[in-house]
Amino acid sequence: MKKQLPQGARKSALSVAIGVALASTVSPFVHSQTSAKDSAVTDSNKLETVIVNAQRRDEEMQKVPIAITTLTAKDLEQKQVRRLDDIKFEVPNMVIEPNTGTSSGAKVFLRGVGTDESLFSADPSVAIYIDDVYIPRQTGAMLDLFDVQRIEVLRGPQGTLYGRNATGGAIRYVTAKPTGQAKFEIDGRIGNIGREDIRASISTNIAQDIDATFAIMSKNRDGYLKDLTNGGKVNDEQVHGARATVAMNFGAGTRATVAIDHVKQHSGPTYASGILDPGTAARVGRPVNNPDNDLLTIETNLPNGVNDLEQNGISLVTSTDFGSMTWRNILAYRKMNNLLYIDLDGTAATRFHLFQDQKQSQNSYETQLVSTSNGALKWTTGLFFFNEKNDQPTRQDIFATGSTNFIKQTTKAYAGYGQADYSFNPVWKATGGLRYSNETKDLSILSIRTNGTEAFNISKKDKWTRTDWRVGLDAQLAPDILAYGSAATGFKSGGFNGRASSLATFTTLKPEVVTSYEIGMKSTLADRRVRFNINYYLNDYKDLQLTAFDTNGLAVLTNAASATLKGVEIEVLAQVTSAWQLSANIGTIDAKYKDFSAANAATFAGKPLKQAPKSQWGLGTNYRIAVGSDSVVLNVSAKHVSDHYQNLAVSELIKTSAYTLVDARAGYEAKGGKWAVALWGKNLGDKKYYTGAFDIAGIGIADAYLNLPRTYGVDFRYRFY
Repeated sequence: MKKQLPQGARKSALSVAIGVALASTVSPFVHSQTSAKDSAVTDSNKLETVIVNAQRRDEEMQKVPIAITTLTAKDLEQKQVRRLDDIKFEVPNMVIEPNTGTSSGAKVFLRGVGTDESLFSADPSVAIYIDDVYIPRQTGAMLDLFDVQRIEVLRGPQGTLYGRNATGGAIRYVTAKPTGQAKFEIDGRIGNIGREDIRASISTNIAQDIDATFAIMSKNRDGYLKDLTNGGKVNDEQVHGARATVAMNFGAGTRATVAIDHVKQHSGPTYASGILDPGTAARVGRPVNNPDNDLLTIETNLPNGVNDLEQNGISLVTSTDFGSMTWRNILAYRKMNNLLYIDLDGTAATRFHLFQDQKQSQNSYETQLVSTSNGALKWTTGLFFFNEKNDQPTRQDIFATGSTNFIKQTTKAYAGYGQADYSFNPVWKATGGLRYSNETKDLSILSIRTNGTEAFNISKKDKWTRTDWRVGLDAQLAPDILAYGSAATGFKSGGFNGRASSLATFTTLKPEVVTSYEIGMKSTLADRRVRFNINYYLNDYKDLQLTAFDTNGLAVLTNAASATLKGVEIEVLAQVTSAWQLSANIGTIDAKYKDFSAANAATFAGKPLKQAPKSQWGLGTNYRIAVGSDSVVLNVSAKHVSDHYQNLAVSELIKTSAYTLVDARAGYEAKGGKWAVALWGKNLGDKKYYTGAFDIAGIGIADAYLNLPRTYGVDFRYRFY
């Protein structure tokens, strides 16, 4: 009898076969075009070379032996990427949605590795950077994109060069830098649901060797869920921000850049919809909480919930050219305040309300030496220092006003790292890197009952050290074909269960560690008309830090069993003609728990990891039509995500069912980009899916957070000079 491959292996094999088939369809085109040496081909017929700083040095993306997705400023405009979660259309194996209850928090999963607990006692698993400044909290990380040069998404653990809390990968938000070139531009967006956005930026030369860029943004949208209990709409959005960047030269070799940013959000909290309509409630034997069978209506006894956020940051970056190397210094300070009072139960009763008033501040310093010679050996080395303070009273109201927990945590971290590439010859190159991390956390919880007496008092300090590494070998098989293999580790710090409700429920977490093995190929084919990248990854994921709610609504944060995650990722970009561009990406995740005890078999055996859809794909097309000296630009993109689960218990009630989203944009651009206007639409099929959810039977909660419905409107842009 013929032996069958396991299901996961069959899917991986199928994905590789699809990739090979795609490559084979390109091959005849490559041969015919290259051999013909068509003299009519111009730069507009070819893909642009993309430069990234993913390995802390400027390099061509196709020469970097790691999986990277990059979106330029032009991509962001045409693909309607205006907030961080919009990039999920373009990145394989990414789940990124607002954190439950907030519109400012970002839960990010890459290749099934991520964190959905937003409290500061638990760290994220995907590192987010604004330029070179680390953003440690999920709260406030749902960044609105303005004054941006490009977005870089690095998939897989980045423990050597990015260090702490990059087990899933890293996202780099690279802002526009002052160049001295004069520019003043304004753009806006209006649409249904009261959408009114405005952004403006100005660049100038203030004085000799002093350049500056200033940018502002305002984003407003009405709510889209109807509050049946109190009337009106909920889940609105109001965000305002500004950024100022000044760069100056000191002598011939040093440039210093100072950046200041401010963001203020006065949106309401995000309310959940009850999901137990009469039919579903009868089937599962639970009370009805969606009597009208409409997910766009909600009930709440907290009509005046609050989600006020304010962030401020300042950074100083210096770069000194010593000829054979560059010395960089990054000094930064940031602070954030977030007042949150939300109804998490989706009913008109007080089943589960949450109050918290977070005050966070951080300062960091990083110094780097980066070789710049053209020799066989290239290296980067550095030191990183980080301090963070969080102070937050928080209260969970489960049926009645609960005790207030005053939670404080101080984090001190430092690391030393180095990574080097050595080219043995024009084809073969080896990479090796190490990073030593030392992290100390000091947490205290003082719990005060409603009558003013002390319920419990916890004080805990712990320290973790870790050495991460990366080894790799790559081969430049042809000028535009790179094959690579690597093994790398990533480390997420240990921590504590900051939502503990008693001494008995308080836990200390071990660090979470990922060891990743990856092979891949990056190719630019058909005389730079086609970019085809493919990789296979295998993640050995140990001591997962998992969050769950018990049947009484109390948070449980523990180290869970280990897991293995593997899959294939494919990215294709084709410049079919000078006017027509096509893109596609495919990602698969085969995730399985392992190494769990017999006592935990019921929790883990045979269950998929949460936020790990087995497959995702994205398609996009961009077509430019000449109208005299102007242009009409058409862009359509689609994103499909398969079924995935929102909680550790893999509840079918709150499963996110497979969905496909379609966005489109049709724009008219004047010659030279002087002005532009466009019609746009997002989620044109008006699909509904769960971005987060709760299923806590013991306190009668079964509710879900919905994505935005169909939106549409007009964009405009005008460049004064």
